[in-house]
Amino acid sequence: MFAVIYRAFIKPGLDLDYQEAWRQVASYFVKSRGAIGSCLHKTSEGMWVAYSRWPDKATRDASWSGENTPSDVLPDEIKKAIVIIQNCIDQTQKLPDICMEVVDDLLHTNQLQQA
Repeated sequence: MFAVIYRAFIKPGLDLDYQEAWRQVASYFVKSRGAIGSCLHKTSEGMWVAYSRWPDKATRDASWSGENTPSDVLPDEIKKAIVIIQNCIDQTQKLPDICMEVVDDLLHTNQLQQA
């Protein structure tokens, strides 16, 4: 399994635009591109953190071809939502994505209930 952490500070007044566009993009990736799921957080310091899980890196790369570059296979409305996300991010505080292989997984509900 493969996971990515996205971190960003959002320009003032654009939190709702960012959240709505994130939901649209994340939902599309789950429904149509093989993502396992995603979760959006906001820290007390104002940083937005999204966590996305994929079955493997190849599945993620097929939908996201590079650094903040949407794949050509995405529908126009998803490409537009990605542009909204990018325009909401405060580029003066830009942080790199963190890409990781999942080593041990206790997020699955059935595993937690058995513990």
